[in-house]
Amino acid sequence: MRGLGICERAGWRASASAVVLGLALGMSSMAQADVTQVNIASAPLSDALTQLAQQTGLQMLFEPGLVSGKRAPAVSGAMEPTRALDLILRDAGLSYRIDNGTVIITPTSANLGADASGAIELGATSISGQGMGEATENSGSYTTGLVSVGSKTPVSLKETPQSVSIVSKQLIDDTRSTSLADAMKRAPGITLRNSNYNTTGFYSRGFGIDNVQIDGAAPMDIGTGVGTFYSERQYDLAAYDHVEVLRGATGLLGGTGDPGGIVNLVRKRPMDQYQLKLETSAGSWDNYRSQVDVTGPLAFDGKLRGRMVAAYTDRHYFQDVRATERPFLYGILEADITDDTMLTFGGSFDKQKETGTGDGLPRYADGSDPGLPRHTWFTTKQGWADSATREWFAKIDHDFNEDWRLNASWTDSYNSSNTEGVNPYGWVDQPNGSPYWWGSYVRSFSKQQVLDVNLSGGFDAFNRRHELLVGADWQKVTSRWRAAGGMVDKGGPIDIWDPQSKPIPTDDSNHSFWRDYSPNGRVQYGLYSTLRLQLTDPLKLVVGARAQRYKFEQDFASRSSNGTGEWEHDPADKVFDRVATKVVPYGGLIYALNDEWSTYVSYAEVFKPQSLSFKGPEETKTPIEPMTGKTYETGIKGELFDGRLNVSAALFYIKRENQAERDPSYSQAGAMYSSSCCYIASDKVTSKGIDLEATGEIAPGWEVLAGYTYNRIENNTEETLYSSITPKHTLKLWTMYTLPGSLSDWRVGGGVTAQSAAYVNGIASDIDPLTGEVLSSDHPFKFNQAGRAVYDAMVEYQVDDNWSVALNGNNLFDRRYYSTVFNTSFGNYYGEPRNFMLTLRGTFH
Repeated sequence: MRGLGICERAGWRASASAVVLGLALGMSSMAQADVTQVNIASAPLSDALTQLAQQTGLQMLFEPGLVSGKRAPAVSGAMEPTRALDLILRDAGLSYRIDNGTVIITPTSANLGADASGAIELGATSISGQGMGEATENSGSYTTGLVSVGSKTPVSLKETPQSVSIVSKQLIDDTRSTSLADAMKRAPGITLRNSNYNTTGFYSRGFGIDNVQIDGAAPMDIGTGVGTFYSERQYDLAAYDHVEVLRGATGLLGGTGDPGGIVNLVRKRPMDQYQLKLETSAGSWDNYRSQVDVTGPLAFDGKLRGRMVAAYTDRHYFQDVRATERPFLYGILEADITDDTMLTFGGSFDKQKETGTGDGLPRYADGSDPGLPRHTWFTTKQGWADSATREWFAKIDHDFNEDWRLNASWTDSYNSSNTEGVNPYGWVDQPNGSPYWWGSYVRSFSKQQVLDVNLSGGFDAFNRRHELLVGADWQKVTSRWRAAGGMVDKGGPIDIWDPQSKPIPTDDSNHSFWRDYSPNGRVQYGLYSTLRLQLTDPLKLVVGARAQRYKFEQDFASRSSNGTGEWEHDPADKVFDRVATKVVPYGGLIYALNDEWSTYVSYAEVFKPQSLSFKGPEETKTPIEPMTGKTYETGIKGELFDGRLNVSAALFYIKRENQAERDPSYSQAGAMYSSSCCYIASDKVTSKGIDLEATGEIAPGWEVLAGYTYNRIENNTEETLYSSITPKHTLKLWTMYTLPGSLSDWRVGGGVTAQSAAYVNGIASDIDPLTGEVLSSDHPFKFNQAGRAVYDAMVEYQVDDNWSVALNGNNLFDRRYYSTVFNTSFGNYYGEPRNFMLTLRGTFH
């Protein structure tokens, strides 16, 4: 978008009333600096400026685009008008000047100027990035006006015909969330489950979330699926403005996966004005973190902008001998190559050092809880993991005109990990008397490359405005996973009441690899398109389709046991699966009831290849057909109080078919994490329920995120398959309130995460601790995970214009509960006991 030219300036000046939102009567001079009583609650910036004009008698002039989407803090007390104005504009990246008694709001970077006649000329405006939605930083809001998850182009929540939740930057700060898992804990309708000591799986409506988008681009594998080894990457929120979560099938733009949903992480972008943010925190169990975030124009009159974020975490946990050190660095540059073209380039790097890499707690054989102290952690200091992730990305946005835009983005991510596993295996009362140590040395890497190119725009037809998106994406995953001998010589039985009492012998020979998965990767690519047709003034039709191809390859090899040490490749363990072109449709109808409310219906599909599950007989080596998922959804959405509050209610029905089920006609065969035979694709799971959500400002200075989900899941072959993952009832609430009047420097808030009871059942195997041989598989178990409600709270004090201090308390009533239950041998994790975190933040413009 270009600035207004000379001829246009006269027209802009003549119609100034259209852009003057804060015009008040009276011509009081700022030079008088009279003290005035001011009382303004936290509000959208335009409203706050209007209130200030009314309370002080000032005349103000500003262009609406400068203040759109920004919020002002609460300001109260007796002060000079300039002081009140400074406080209101503190986090907005705006300044002001005074001409003939009129306050003129301008960008800090001085893109607004005055010509000799006093006319105002608008400076060039930066191109906004495709797929980035609307930035939430400095807005003070728990919601946003536009999202890009499920659409790639910025669309309002009200015009997105699926369930979407936002975890904004303000909510991230208020809850002191530092990782993607922390943010997902707050997202309505999402259930978390520990995959291992540092990796968390996300579930929606009973199904896994396999993919994450970054800035709405091509999907990347999260890496929590069994047998994939695609990634152990940890997403640090220091690099991201906000998180968008779409629930339901997402095959149109999300690639292959389960019908649980998809996550879109929106990166922090450089600002066109200087900003420095400092943050340091200290909490329970020696949990320390510091962060520096600096951004602003670099050169060429603000056409080159940059941002750098550095964070360092050094923490222990409530579990014995567990600790993490993690430095993190993120940088991004934006350059306006021309008035119509913006180039973005950046990268990130983090390195994680873990001590005490266990895998949860065991139970009794029948599933009953042994009641171990919560600090018990079945590992030793000899269990460790070192990992590192680096990412490079580039992006170009080009506006052909005001209607059409081309976007191309590239991301290259590489994760490597070395792990010495020291884990428990076996139930507490197993035949040999207690669980025993197992684990192996593992070295792995995962490289993901994604490319996305799309063209989007609007056009007129039949006297109405319509929108079109066409694009293509490509994803390649290359990984390798190697492991040493495994359970042999790991140290024998565990003293369950004092796991660290018997040091485990260290033998470098245990680092000799015996299993190797290489190659181990996949490629998927597709063409996609969506068309948004305005059929009538209130009715919009959204149709789309994706044509996709998929290829998976894996080769498993093991060292021979005949003493030669040679590698053996069993042809039965070589997998090459190519899925022919598959078309995935999408459709939705949106009916606008009025300016604030709309109702919708939608249909979405997704599919997921099952390359490691073979049909019988074993010699055919033919993978079964992909799983398929279909989501039907209808609901109503409201955008209230000029967009400050978003509310929604949805009914959903999901059907997933063709999940691999053991074929009783054949015996089981196959290597661990490799191809296995024999299966049939006959399982059917249905998930239905209701989602209710409200996010944003419900009263001046009062922000809320609230969500309730009722979910009923049925499986036609195994009734309890997902019962321990997604409870029938889930409630999430978090709210913050800025105190009024003279107490406006204080903010208080809190929330609750509650869910109903669930249970887990299955068959446990007795394994020889020396050989790893399965001795028996006839130990059924079934146990409950009780319902729970965990309460958190926070209080913050604004010390001065720059500094604030906040205290967060989690699990205030010290509820004892399991956050994850898995089986009787391992994988059961306690939730965190009561803990506190003190955070000091500084913001400078």
